[in-house]
Amino acid sequence: MSAQIDAPMDALALADIQAQFAQALLQPSSAAQASTLFNAHPHQDDRFALYRGNLTAIWTAALKNAFPVLYQLVGEDYFEQLVRAFGRACPSESGDLNQFGARLAAFLKTVPDAADYPYFSDVAALEWQVHSTYYAADSDAITLAGLLQAVAASGQDVQAVQLEFHPASSLYISELDSVAIWLAHQTDTDAGFPENIKQTCHGLISRRHWSVELQAISKPGFLALTALQQGSSLGAALEIALDADSEFDINAELQTWFAAGLFANFKFPESQL
Repeated sequence: MSAQIDAPMDALALADIQAQFAQALLQPSSAAQASTLFNAHPHQDDRFALYRGNLTAIWTAALKNAFPVLYQLVGEDYFEQLVRAFGRACPSESGDLNQFGARLAAFLKTVPDAADYPYFSDVAALEWQVHSTYYAADSDAITLAGLLQAVAASGQDVQAVQLEFHPASSLYISELDSVAIWLAHQTDTDAGFPENIKQTCHGLISRRHWSVELQAISKPGFLALTALQQGSSLGAALEIALDADSEFDINAELQTWFAAGLFANFKFPESQL
């Protein structure tokens, strides 16, 4: 398909032509304003419609890949409508379509007919975090045994150690149980849809061998990991967890954290060196 430009390139800047074309593509109501770009082609509207259909298909494929659980929750027809509205309201600002859905969770909060399903936005936020984890930078993860050996060799106190999170590890918290909803839609689990979604959830997202994992964690564990992420020592972080729950199983939690490849490095405060 080709279109002849009425005005010569030196009279109409290429950037202006592209901006008008993009506006007509994204906002059908403004297509008439772009008609001066073309030689009054009789099939102009049909061609714009074809371009819009292709664009919607590309958007849908990209967002279905990033938000598979949301897609299952809302269904194919609604998802395509949502994608079309989102794409027009929040056009991609990057040539990398893997970045396209960054604002979808926030956009969902503005959609009137989604107001009765507030967990849609929460699930979208969680899925974007999972999606972003897959594309995060890579690094070697330290093991618990490796950490203990290094600490013993240094003669330092293991409780003083500060742990550096792996670039592909993160924490998640929501006032709605979106972690349980996400887990209920995975083919490798038997988890059912939660009976009560109006409860705070805590999640740990990690990546091992380029496979992203999400697991629900306890509030004390979340508090401890948050403290570690903010630079607290291991001892101080575990004290926070024990203050929240005196039966917090330190050994089991440490095994879980390191098995997930949660940490990339460690250090001691300068006062301990």
